[in-house]
Amino acid sequence: MDFQKLKHLLAVVEHGTFSRAADKVNLSQPALSRSIQSLETELGLPLLDRGTRQVRLTPYGACVAERARRMRYEEAELRRELKTLAGGESGALSIGLSPTPASLLLTPFLAHMATRHPQVRVAAELGATAALVEQLRAERIDAMVCDARMLYGAADIETRPLAPLRAGMVCRKGHPILAHRRPTIDHIRHYPVASSTLSPEVALRLAETLGPAGAPEQMVTVRCENLAPLVHLALTTDTLLLGVICVTRQEQQAGALVEVPLSPDPQRQGHYVLARLAGRSPLKAQDALYTFTQQCWNDFASFRPKQPALGKMEKLARTTKP
Repeated sequence: MDFQKLKHLLAVVEHGTFSRAADKVNLSQPALSRSIQSLETELGLPLLDRGTRQVRLTPYGACVAERARRMRYEEAELRRELKTLAGGESGALSIGLSPTPASLLLTPFLAHMATRHPQVRVAAELGATAALVEQLRAERIDAMVCDARMLYGAADIETRPLAPLRAGMVCRKGHPILAHRRPTIDHIRHYPVASSTLSPEVALRLAETLGPAGAPEQMVTVRCENLAPLVHLALTTDTLLLGVICVTRQEQQAGALVEVPLSPDPQRQGHYVLARLAGRSPLKAQDALYTFTQQCWNDFASFRPKQPALGKMEKLARTTKP
């Protein structure tokens, strides 16, 4: 059934005469009449009573006109919804974030979406990269920010690399380990070490710096994929927090946490990517995630904490300890 013919029927009904309806739909009166007749022939039923000066619907015509109005409304709604989807003004966005990206992006991204795209329904899944990859392939999430290592060679996933983030160790201000100019694995072993799952690249570099005992599987005593409780541990106990340095940038800027002065290693970095299924047409709302992440990530990558002034006790300790 030709929807255009249904629109012609509605025009005749709403404007009362063929002449006024023809003007409205930009057709000649004979052409409009032929369109209505064609619809009646197709349905095998009369839709209009033409014997009076004003055209009236038959009972069959009233039924058809009611459905035609609904179809016209749905067409208008479809066009409106597609327009808002294309503009990123509505729709749904489900994202996945592995631990480090979650600690860096989740709160500011949700605030950004609530402010800039309030009609977009946002859902966030947090977890290890391996679990997020499964959800992406099952199409339970639309895009994710995660550790790059799980996606090397994944032809079905499109990735966009982000700037690497420097990794290391932080502790509370005044921690005894700060008395050592270059703490070794023997110094670190005296304290709990907390971390989320680290990339193989970071694990390898730690082993290079600290020796085999510095590998995370040997050194880490508290492991959790939610970094917030680990940051609290580092702030309130002698626990050393191992991971990406900029995760605790606010606490470092406030002077509450301090980077442990491990031997420098420019290759000790975490590598992350934006990822989504390859070959799919992304919604505009996904672009909001990509744009926001890339704008923020450069700030994360460029973070360098101020080196705090040593206290008297720390200065004294450093003169007597290696």
